[in-house]
Amino acid sequence: MADPGFIPGMIGYAIHLALSQVIHHINVAIRCRKELDALKALLLKVQLMNMEMQNYRKALYSGRVNTSSEPPLPFAVNSWLNELNALLDEASDLAQHCNVQSYWHLFPRYRTSRKIRRLIENVEKHLASTPSVAFLHQLQLHATNQQFLEQGGNNSLNLHTSALAGTFGDLFPSNSSAAQKTKYIAEALIVGQDSTSTRMKELIHSQQHKNVSRFGLVGKGGAGKTLLLKRLFNSDQVQSLFCNDLMLWLTVSQNPSFSALRKELVKQITLKVNEQLESREEDHVKTWLSQSMAKHKFALFLDDVWETCASCLLEELCVPLFPHHKSNIIIATSRSKSVLSQLGVPPPSIIQMQDLTDDESWTLFSSHAFPHNDGVMPMSIDKGIARRVCKECGGLPLAIKVVGQAMAGVAQSNEWEFALQRLQNDVMQSLSSKLRLSYDALADLPGYGISLQLCFLCLAAFSEDEVIMAGIIIKYWIGEGLVRGSDPVQIGERYLILLADRCLIEPIHKDHDGKVINFRVHDVFHHFLAHQIAEKEEKCFFQARRDLGEFPVDECEGHIRISLMDNCLTKVPKAFGFPYIRSLLLAGNTSLKEIPKEVIGSMTALRVLDLSRTALQSLPKNVGNLKHLACLRLCFVPIKKLPYSVGNLRNLQVLDLYQANITQLPSSISKLTSLKLLDIGSCKHLQCMPYGISHLRSLMYLNAAGKKCRRGRLSINDLGTLNQLKWLVLANKGEIVREGTLGTMKQMESLFLDLADTEKLPHDMIAMSKLRTLWLACPHLIQIEDSFCGFKNMGSIRLFNCGKLKQLPPLQKLENLKHLQIVKCPNIEKFPEEFGKRGGFPKLEVLSVVGLEKLEQMPMVEEGALPSLKILTIMKCEAVQRLPQCYWNLKNVEKISVYGCSKVLHVMAEEEKFIKKKSRVQTITLSSTETKTLEKRYYDILHRGEHVYYGEFWCSEMFQFLDNINRFWSLYVLGQNDGI
Repeated sequence: MADPGFIPGMIGYAIHLALSQVIHHINVAIRCRKELDALKALLLKVQLMNMEMQNYRKALYSGRVNTSSEPPLPFAVNSWLNELNALLDEASDLAQHCNVQSYWHLFPRYRTSRKIRRLIENVEKHLASTPSVAFLHQLQLHATNQQFLEQGGNNSLNLHTSALAGTFGDLFPSNSSAAQKTKYIAEALIVGQDSTSTRMKELIHSQQHKNVSRFGLVGKGGAGKTLLLKRLFNSDQVQSLFCNDLMLWLTVSQNPSFSALRKELVKQITLKVNEQLESREEDHVKTWLSQSMAKHKFALFLDDVWETCASCLLEELCVPLFPHHKSNIIIATSRSKSVLSQLGVPPPSIIQMQDLTDDESWTLFSSHAFPHNDGVMPMSIDKGIARRVCKECGGLPLAIKVVGQAMAGVAQSNEWEFALQRLQNDVMQSLSSKLRLSYDALADLPGYGISLQLCFLCLAAFSEDEVIMAGIIIKYWIGEGLVRGSDPVQIGERYLILLADRCLIEPIHKDHDGKVINFRVHDVFHHFLAHQIAEKEEKCFFQARRDLGEFPVDECEGHIRISLMDNCLTKVPKAFGFPYIRSLLLAGNTSLKEIPKEVIGSMTALRVLDLSRTALQSLPKNVGNLKHLACLRLCFVPIKKLPYSVGNLRNLQVLDLYQANITQLPSSISKLTSLKLLDIGSCKHLQCMPYGISHLRSLMYLNAAGKKCRRGRLSINDLGTLNQLKWLVLANKGEIVREGTLGTMKQMESLFLDLADTEKLPHDMIAMSKLRTLWLACPHLIQIEDSFCGFKNMGSIRLFNCGKLKQLPPLQKLENLKHLQIVKCPNIEKFPEEFGKRGGFPKLEVLSVVGLEKLEQMPMVEEGALPSLKILTIMKCEAVQRLPQCYWNLKNVEKISVYGCSKVLHVMAEEEKFIKKKSRVQTITLSSTETKTLEKRYYDILHRGEHVYYGEFWCSEMFQFLDNINRFWSLYVLGQNDGI
């Protein structure tokens, strides 16, 4: 078969974007119209030809083209495409030049016309070259001599093509309903493995009096080891054994950084035992870890352990072999029994996970393949074929989920037959064939195309098992041009939701609208993307977190996307730098101090550059020559100034300087007319900011939190001209919002204000009719007027540190409010009685009351009020006397958490009978200081739901976020997690 990498999707998509850009520039140009119209006609032919190439590529990968009897397609096509891309860059420059050139300068106009005519000749010559002719001949040969796999009897799908026209049509099962939002299957859904879970709990119980007991789960990739380990971690039995002790979780992965794992252990232990680490030096960290784990009882859960690190893992983590306390446990998961043996797990304590039975597989498969019918298969589908598709998944939960989601919405039996043929053609019966089917299905979702597929591919640029922030990956997608439109951030958010719905990513946190905040990629999927797709087909070189000390120049040659994040690189050689590189990710190389100007000057096609968390002192002045650069990230770097040439980056859409040591921004920043997202949050050394920022009319997302500027301070009152803003994070002391500022921001959806001197919110704020999220930290805010409740789309409100606020407006009238958090507002003594009236808060799901020192009681709730409430948190409200019984019996309440409210707990003892018999609450959380004295009495009462948590972990972590509110805003809004 021909090498399937002959037409990388990345190159084809790059040409698609370049063509669209050039044609747009031609349409708006005002000079040299005759020559430009001729160029446009030629480029439209190139556009059709590119469509042919990419459609053929899809057909080849999906198995609908049999190339075994044909000569291989020419390998020269790749270089031919790259040369075409260079010609398109030249065309874009000329078209832009024609739009700004003066009509009266005749000689420049003549010279530009001559350049366009010469370019047309070069493109025509390029199209007539040998690779182009050979490739088109090959397409025609397949159109006449090859047949696609049959679908439904004698109805076969034929390929009709001409030299420069025609399209393939859909080449994979697709249906209009496939574009609908499919039901997300929560990770809590585990089918089968009950016997495995029970056996593991019995083993733990039988050996709980030893110093350190070790247990292991072994199973194939995708068997559900991590999910089962999480269930074990949250189980009542394990939680009761370690309710006041250390419960630690580490995801190890194939190429772990022991230093990072130790830091994670330190973080978890310090939050639990309230001890602080005096020094971050490695030797001190190791000593501290060893001493802390020796004197505390612990349960250590190690997920995804590999042979590369098993023999030294416990030693590197400083786990004591003979701690002071008995009944410590270590539980690990791996794909190999020998790996668990190296960890010291005795053979009787190793449990082999079994594949799902046929019935269990079908139950799981149906929940994903038929989500709109509650797992019931439509009558139009042949049940026998659907059952055989499920059986081809081999009883592996991961394969069952992704194949099921790939078939969701497909109602025609012939499409199911084709999917079955693809799975059966895999003679090795490997998991990769199932993953490939799901990956290919992304390109055929109506309205998405190959861009969604390539977005998923970008996730392999991160290290295995890394927690990926949605904001960061969306910035990369914007830079690559994979998400486009009036608001690419929102498009990227929809892409992540779709990937989660199809079980291709594992969300960790979501916001009140269901948007993914951060997530992981299953290690099986990561390996599949990084090795089988990125390297072999899409010319990507992804080597994140591999402890590389020297820059792999030779290995990078020929690749268009390079990720060397989180390594140990100290310099970038001048020999590196290739004109075809589109993305260079070097974030996390903390010793990297310089990137040579020769390297910057050579990467003429670069679109994404990430140098965050490096020791970079300055940027080369020729960075302004990167005319295609669309995303530049310089977070957590000691760089103090940006070169003036940054203003030449006319295609820059993302500029991320979060917590950089930047002291000033160049005035040329006002020239960044394409900029959509600017993050200068927590730049503590920023002395002044040019008012030119107010001229960035394309700006939609601005984080300017944490500013302490001495002069030229950016004021919210200077931003009224930015009427396209949708997200704004602003923190300024001495700032008072004037009338006529917020009212102009009619597109605003999320507003985060930390304004110390603001006493009253402006009236014109009500004009922000699209506002969905509002976080206010205003210590001098005295009043919030009732008109505030006119935001019909408001979904989330957080009032933080509003020390002078005594009364709340009638928030129960906000009919779409889902999250309400009132934090550290000490002068609020009571809530309005209307809060608990029938019909109030119809959609409120989460209510958090934290640090209200004078609050004496929670409002009584009438029947029919708070019908959607799921989670209630009361924290550090010492004056609250009791929690009314009506809260325990709300229709949909799932979790009630009480911290630092001793009076409430004592009243709970008196109401024990009611709570035990009538409460619908599944989870109750109490602080450890109180449960120590009441544990025995309350345990039977609290032992009601799926989870029972004890301890200060959540409490301490929550207050860390609250004490650094600007940092949390950036984490939530703009996806920053560097440096944590």
